[in-house]
Amino acid sequence: MRPRRRKKQDRKRVKLLWKRRFFLTALIGVICILLFLPLQIKIWGMKEELFRLRREEQAVLKRQEELRENLKYYASDAFVEEAARRELGLVKPGETLIVPAVPGKVQPPPENPGKNPYAD
Repeated sequence: MRPRRRKKQDRKRVKLLWKRRFFLTALIGVICILLFLPLQIKIWGMKEELFRLRREEQAVLKRQEELRENLKYYASDAFVEEAARRELGLVKPGETLIVPAVPGKVQPPPENPGKNPYAD
């Protein structure tokens, strides 16, 4: 009877040992998840923020390029000439200034029709 009883006890011990190992492994797994899950969530948030910042950087670089093009245009002779004609009413020698009529508003005739009315 002893050998049989011993086998039964050995089986119980082995079964108990496996249960303990499984419980210990499961406990270590749960602890790891509890420790690393908040860090992983933080990493995901940082990745989203990085993606948002990269999109913002692209928008800023595009805006910067537009401003450089505007600056290049504003420094050109074409812009200076256009601004002088539009804002100051200047004309080149030999050109005649034509002022468009505004409906409902009567404009007096120019005193000197051949001279620029905006020039001093």
